[in-house]
Amino acid sequence: MSGDHHGVQAQHSAAQALLPLSLCLSQMTGALEWEDVPAEFRYDPDHPLLVTIRFAPEGAPPVTWHVGRDLLHEGLRTTSGLGDVQVWADTPTDRETAWLQVNAHGDIAIFSLPVPELEEWIDRTYLHVPAGTESSRLGTDAFLSKLFDEPEASSR
Repeated sequence: MSGDHHGVQAQHSAAQALLPLSLCLSQMTGALEWEDVPAEFRYDPDHPLLVTIRFAPEGAPPVTWHVGRDLLHEGLRTTSGLGDVQVWADTPTDRETAWLQVNAHGDIAIFSLPVPELEEWIDRTYLHVPAGTESSRLGTDAFLSKLFDEPEASSR
């Protein structure tokens, strides 16, 4: 399934559980050098705004990044993100490859992303938590209510 995720209806069946997506990404390591890096994409409906990506490069400790679900989804079609995480489509006509760039401590890592597999998986996350309903799972209203209703939380 691909395309606009805003019309996707939630399905809460245990049989529809969203499994992690394992991919082998290519990381740019030099001008014309690439290295395969296994990566696992996870989505937790209790943290509905994020996708967790665990990179497991050979011979190095795993690295985990938390990326905005919408940022990742939009980046498969167009340029998305500012700062530490950016995702962009290869070209408007190439629906096979997108790019993920992560910046940490002055270092930049660039990975190629296989669009069809990743887009299908992300679309399934919207079946679990439709776009626009994420805040209902965050408990923000209860937090703010408690914050403003309790006397010790008010400033003096």
